[in-house]
Amino acid sequence: MKTKYKLMLAGAFLGVGLSAAPLSSFAAEVIDAPDKADKVKVIDAGNVMSTYNDDDLTTVNNTSPQGNTSKKYDKYTLHPTDITEPNKYDTISGSSQKNSFSTQWFLPEGFNIAGYQHGNFQSVAFDDEDNIYFLESAGTGTNQGAIVKFNVDKLKELGVGTKDTTAMWLAFDYFNPFTTEGAQHNKEYNEAYKKAPFAKKEALVETINKNKSWRNNQVNYRNNAKKYYQGWKTKKAKYAKYTTARYSYKTRTKYKKLVATATKKMATWMKSYQGHKTKIAAYDKKLAGYNKTLAGYQTQIDKVKADNPEMFANADIAQTAQLSPIINIGHGQTLSFNPENKHLYLAEDESLSDLSVSENNQVLEMDTNTLQPIREYRFKMLHDGSNFQLHTLGFDKSGNAYWGRKKGSGYMYFYGRLDEKDVKFAPSKSIVGKRGGNTNQFVSANPKNDRVYFVSDDILTSIPAAKVRKGNFTANDIHYQVFDSKREFEGLAFDQSGYGYLLMLWPPELMKSSQPLN
Repeated sequence: MKTKYKLMLAGAFLGVGLSAAPLSSFAAEVIDAPDKADKVKVIDAGNVMSTYNDDDLTTVNNTSPQGNTSKKYDKYTLHPTDITEPNKYDTISGSSQKNSFSTQWFLPEGFNIAGYQHGNFQSVAFDDEDNIYFLESAGTGTNQGAIVKFNVDKLKELGVGTKDTTAMWLAFDYFNPFTTEGAQHNKEYNEAYKKAPFAKKEALVETINKNKSWRNNQVNYRNNAKKYYQGWKTKKAKYAKYTTARYSYKTRTKYKKLVATATKKMATWMKSYQGHKTKIAAYDKKLAGYNKTLAGYQTQIDKVKADNPEMFANADIAQTAQLSPIINIGHGQTLSFNPENKHLYLAEDESLSDLSVSENNQVLEMDTNTLQPIREYRFKMLHDGSNFQLHTLGFDKSGNAYWGRKKGSGYMYFYGRLDEKDVKFAPSKSIVGKRGGNTNQFVSANPKNDRVYFVSDDILTSIPAAKVRKGNFTANDIHYQVFDSKREFEGLAFDQSGYGYLLMLWPPELMKSSQPLN
């Protein structure tokens, strides 16, 4: 368990591309506080859009099934005292495969990053190490929010999604510092925390891990010493063959010297071997003592936990969260993972329109381990007097970047690179003639089948990534998964097996496909 934390986010802003007004400060007792955002390198890339003629683009004559084009949604509210059943939505007629999405987790009203929270999750991303990321908006009109990271395997160990789809929602609701009951739970946790040696355990575990690492070093040194000892022993035996009377005096003299050298080397490496062996024994004795102390700490902690198992079960879940600093998120529907450099990206699109020709797109690149921004890209995408603005963004397994925009009744993809090596975009020479939804919610790439998806309400539309880049896809290449959920689709992410994870509102909910998407 983590030590006690104060979650103070006021003033935790990135030094570039931020609005001036900070969010209100607050304190929460359970979740680890994020670091303040580091200042980052800014890359001014200028105009990164290739020159093209709209007349050279080909519109594909496809027939798309229709999702929810009304922008009217079925909404409901979760209540902690009610029985909450998971949802399931099956594909309907017009879909390219039979599939369904079922509730994986109901998400909380917020991860307690700001008092304005209202379950407004805008993006979801999956990396290649089973970590999932959510982008939470701090409130309508603020353009601010934070990224929250979870390890899926750790959550499964705690029963989140496997035994209880409401566990995450309930855990963060339990410790919501912006409610009277949640504030009281934080206070109770703080008081219980003081009764048991949580901090001592945490510090001791860190010490144990360091000593285990040092012990492993000694094991490696010992094994190397043994290897070199054996090597010189083999050489000595080989040299000794030439020291007998059957060989000339000159040969015997030469090899006797080599035998003497080998003998000294053997002695040196044996001394080293014994020294490392002694140190390993010392570490074993020290670790045994540490583990005995740790067991005592754990006994005390278990007694305190037994007094309020519900509180600590919720704390275990809440403490799996890792929070980024509060950053400008813009509209918030561009959070994406680049498998090539293992970084997250987020465009700070502060309006839903295009930019003036003097303005820049601004995209943050972030470290997945620290959730700190590491660089910001500023660039224009100029075409025929317009300056396109990023509102979607996705990366395929090779690090190619994709985004899309509505074009008439269809949809147009752009592709290129967006990393420390290059920033450039070009249009796909093929355009989807008919799209099945009104909203341009999200773009995502499936690492399993190498297809690029654009998300609208109640419909997912995908095309092979290679054919997007080549601009030669046909109507037969376009796949659809269409639903009748009447829910608001926000984002789509994929695990390495190609299963889809769909972020829905309201209530906020992560859903998983029953089989890999085609």
